[in-house]
Amino acid sequence: SLLQIDNKGNHLLVHEESSINVPAIAAAHVIKRYIAQAADELSFEVGDIVSVIDMPPKELTSWWRGKHGFQVG
Repeated sequence: SLLQIDNKGNHLLVHEESSINVPAIAAAHVIKRYIAQAADELSFEVGDIVSVIDMPPKELTSWWRGKHGFQVG
């Protein structure tokens, strides 16, 4: 499972199986290839579509949480 912080700063344990069922709130079209640098990140190629499932406020983090295929990160 992964550690995630909610919008109040509380740590939540997120299981991959439950995260994959979270509805997307946006879709992101990949314009730059990215190779995951950590276990909780996703790799994607130019042209991929990533389903965004969490967009925390910029003050808390610059990272969004998304789904790509059967991976969440």
